[in-house]
Amino acid sequence: MAAENIVVKPNVSRAILERLHSLDDLPHFPNALMKLEQLLASHTTVHLEDVAHLVAQDPRLAAGLIGVVNSAKYSPGFKVADLTLAVNRIGTSDVRMMAHAINYKSAIKTKPPFSEKEFMQHAMLAAFIGQSLAKELHINPGEGFLCGLMHDIGIYLLSTENREAYKTVMLQVMGEARNLVAIENTHFQTAHPILGARLLQQWKFPSEIVMGVAGHHAPELSDSKYQAYAFLTGLSEFGAYRDGLTNGVVGADNLLNDQVMQGLDFFGLSESTYQELIADAYDNAVNCGLA
Repeated sequence: MAAENIVVKPNVSRAILERLHSLDDLPHFPNALMKLEQLLASHTTVHLEDVAHLVAQDPRLAAGLIGVVNSAKYSPGFKVADLTLAVNRIGTSDVRMMAHAINYKSAIKTKPPFSEKEFMQHAMLAAFIGQSLAKELHINPGEGFLCGLMHDIGIYLLSTENREAYKTVMLQVMGEARNLVAIENTHFQTAHPILGARLLQQWKFPSEIVMGVAGHHAPELSDSKYQAYAFLTGLSEFGAYRDGLTNGVVGADNLLNDQVMQGLDFFGLSESTYQELIADAYDNAVNCGLA
């Protein structure tokens, strides 16, 4: 084939992120949180004072963690105002998860064309479900939490890229999660799992989280190395649709649909265990003051 006849398909997701970056419309990811990720991933001895020092660099994170440590789950019975004491009380692994959750709740810069409250509630609940599933399945709970938290960030990115086009997606999808990716692809030539995963890749998230988010709508097609994370992310998402809840765009009438059943089969989880883990995760989210 002659070189001039070869059509190179542009990377749509990359182009969208570059455009949103140029407009300063990407979600906020503070340097303090990035440094915290690097510190906790370094496999060196982590000192509580170092973690507290990093958190203190971002006033929103600091205030948020003080709020968390005084929540029902972590409260020692007296008011905590010292960051080092807060980190000690929460624990470094939970500090990582809580810091990301706190940041995510304030990361959106542009009001989306859907309920921001429902979108955030869904993300928080999915995060705690991801954590509960990961503990049950002997997967890193922090990675499970972040898979759940970040799984729909691409929805916000697409709606920010073209608000009117995403309104059309919302009309056509008719509130059903199973239709969303196909309809997004029709209007954007990409979909929220891939776009979200590319942003997480730019933010240097672990590949397990990146690929878990990328594959959560079709886990069976994921690379075998990351398939467990894709199934876990999908189960986290659908668990957060319980009791008619939505992510602001779609929901699910049947929590035990084909994709969920496939995920339960993959892990050897029973339906009753899945429902129990969801219920426990809801309680944890409420007790942390994040739902």
